[in-house]
Amino acid sequence: MANVTKLKREKMISFINELKKTHTDDESIIALNEIENHITEKKFGIVFEEHEEQVDEMLVDNIPVFREDKEKRLCFDETKPYNFLIEGDNLQALYLLEKTHKNKVDCIYIDPPYNTGAKNWKYNNDYVDSKDVYRHSKWLSMMSKRLRIAKNLLEDDGVLICAIDENELATLKLLLEDIFDVAYQVDVISIIQNPRGIQGDNFSYTNEYALFVYKKHYKVICAKEVEEEEVDWTPLRNWGSESLRSDAKNCFYGIRIKDGKIVGFDEVLEDEIHPNKNEVNDDGEIVIYPIDNGNIERKWRYARKTVESIINILRAEEKNGIWDIFIGKPYAPYKTVWTDKKYDANEYGTQLINSMVPNNDFDFPKSLWNVYDCLYATTKEKEDAVVVDFFAGSGTTGHAVEMLNKLCGGNRKYILVTNNAVGEKKEKEFKRNVGNIEDNLEEFSKYEKQYGICSSITYPRLIAVAKGYTHSKDVKEILYEKKFNNQFLNKIEDEKIKMSTITSENESKYDSIKNVYEDNSIKIIGINKKGEKVEGIPHNIKYFVCDKTPRKPEDYLLSNVLLMHVKEMIELENAIEIDNEKNVVIFNKDDYTNYILNNDTFDNIENVWVNQNIIFDTTELKTLKGKNFKYIPREYFGQELKEVAE
Repeated sequence: MANVTKLKREKMISFINELKKTHTDDESIIALNEIENHITEKKFGIVFEEHEEQVDEMLVDNIPVFREDKEKRLCFDETKPYNFLIEGDNLQALYLLEKTHKNKVDCIYIDPPYNTGAKNWKYNNDYVDSKDVYRHSKWLSMMSKRLRIAKNLLEDDGVLICAIDENELATLKLLLEDIFDVAYQVDVISIIQNPRGIQGDNFSYTNEYALFVYKKHYKVICAKEVEEEEVDWTPLRNWGSESLRSDAKNCFYGIRIKDGKIVGFDEVLEDEIHPNKNEVNDDGEIVIYPIDNGNIERKWRYARKTVESIINILRAEEKNGIWDIFIGKPYAPYKTVWTDKKYDANEYGTQLINSMVPNNDFDFPKSLWNVYDCLYATTKEKEDAVVVDFFAGSGTTGHAVEMLNKLCGGNRKYILVTNNAVGEKKEKEFKRNVGNIEDNLEEFSKYEKQYGICSSITYPRLIAVAKGYTHSKDVKEILYEKKFNNQFLNKIEDEKIKMSTITSENESKYDSIKNVYEDNSIKIIGINKKGEKVEGIPHNIKYFVCDKTPRKPEDYLLSNVLLMHVKEMIELENAIEIDNEKNVVIFNKDDYTNYILNNDTFDNIENVWVNQNIIFDTTELKTLKGKNFKYIPREYFGQELKEVAE
């Protein structure tokens, strides 16, 4: 069947080519070429009108740079890497992150503003509401610029995770498929984050979504641990082809049990010995061999030298008087619908941040455990992962990274970016008490520094993560939950023992523990009364602010200005602090004399970064090599200097 649209397009292009023969002046040719380009533009996929942002205008004449707010620096351990909180427009920050972290980021988690039609996100300082006919194209234009840079930050096996609700789910998926192309997979996960529901016109919305984007043919999502009753138990004994004793002699040995528990492993049995499936020792131990019900000698799935390493996932079972060994799989792939109560955004989002940052002006924070599981799935096996969030909001991603380090071990690092705009409530308060923002810009700037999201919510929340905080309300945690069904009733005695064990093991952790019967289920809930102190997770933090400098200065050299901001770039790329003791930057020969030739400082130096414009002799270079020296990367500001011929 013919592609009708393609035929129409070809007909129009043919007509334009005929017009070019009779309209040969430059102005006509330029106009006809523009029409032809528009006709031949992509017609399948996500198509939207691009909009210019104020930050786009700023970047035309200015170069973004970072400036550290040293008063907000937090250091618990100088031997540990730094995490970074960046205040400013995220497009400006991404411009610089592309220079320091291209292909170096393991996971990007973002929770961008939801385009609901309510006044909940701004474009060029104006709230976008349902009456704005361009609200979808503005949102897509904003996201497109940032996602294109985000793609360049990811390692080959890196993952981008984007939280979203139903309003932009379809368009976001198309946008991601367009930007990341056919080499990438986009998976859509549904997360029940509000079990009470938000009433729509016809449906009550209980879920949001997380889109996972990663390169195809990469195994990037680890399995999650499952509850005991969900473990899949299969025989440790091999079956099928190549499962005979003769196929792997080092896999035929006895496994000893006593009172139904595995107590040890015998050595590999000699070829001429042919035991029964179960042998009873004089001390009452039963020795189990990999022999099937047809009395055929097979083999265990693990060799004798490795089986002890998996004893924790083995168990013995008896059936019809015969014992056998089973192996459990205490983990399972993540499913595409997440339903755990820990994803409740009110209980583990709003109430949590209210305890950490009292009187905050932040709406709809994610559940900590929602973000935690997203990061667990992608960075559990990457203990030194770099995690970036350029819509950091209240800082949940940073909290989740540190919680993952605490619970699973590792030294993962976060880089968070968020603006310092005030929320809608605070903005209304300013207008009510002071007046219009346009007429009071200086006062509003001071107001933002005091009440802006980065300085008054994100940063205090991260400090609370590091130093600890106090619960402002009772905190409830479900320790056990079972539905009343036939399976539960058949094992009720076992469940009673389990419930009693859970209660006794947790008595010291909670102010009280109570049983609750509701929704055809039984629950054990641990309750901590408000006022309880939560222990901090100490980690180092640096606070950067996005700044700018003119691309073409009139009365000074651009290179001199940009050198003043190299320090922040080195710190960000290497997660360190340039302290001019252990980590040193050499901008000129005077610095070389002051640090390298100074006996008081030389021995303490571990890393040196050197201005590429300095010429060193052979002796000086040899001395620098002994201190692990590196040149300041040209990628930082080389292109900008090239543009002004410096």
